[in-house]
Amino acid sequence: MFRFLVVAVCLAISVHAYSDGAPKTACADLTPQHGAKLQTIKPPYSLSGPAHVRSNEKLKLTLGGDEFKGFIIQARDGQNRVVGKFQVVDAAHSQTLSCSGSDDTLTHRKINQDSPVTQVTFEWVPPAGYKGNVKFMASVVQSSFVYWVGRVTKDINVEEP
Repeated sequence: MFRFLVVAVCLAISVHAYSDGAPKTACADLTPQHGAKLQTIKPPYSLSGPAHVRSNEKLKLTLGGDEFKGFIIQARDGQNRVVGKFQVVDAAHSQTLSCSGSDDTLTHRKINQDSPVTQVTFEWVPPAGYKGNVKFMASVVQSSFVYWVGRVTKDINVEEP
């Protein structure tokens, strides 16, 4: 019984979720700082929306799938640099985070543990004059012990106006 109690306390201390959004320490590799092992099986989530956008337009995408309690999303160019800016559509569940530039990352707001969400919609604005491919990468947290890092992706082609 004593061993069980010690293990439970250790797990409670080492695994902590960020209910108000991802911390800035997650910016570089999109890894939640939960202290638990990430999932390697195919995630039950996807990013849906158009496969292309003009460089002078907003792109509207939706992260959806099974219930989730947290996420962090970035758009990256061919050199793995974070590009563009996010605009919040669902202010109850999402907010921007400035990692390497202003509003260049999207993360969750406080999501009630008793009522996880199944989708969140957002907009992304390409950098002025940008042309080329962009990969959206998302990490999704199903629970404190179950999450996928950078495995939810979508390729977008940014075209000239």
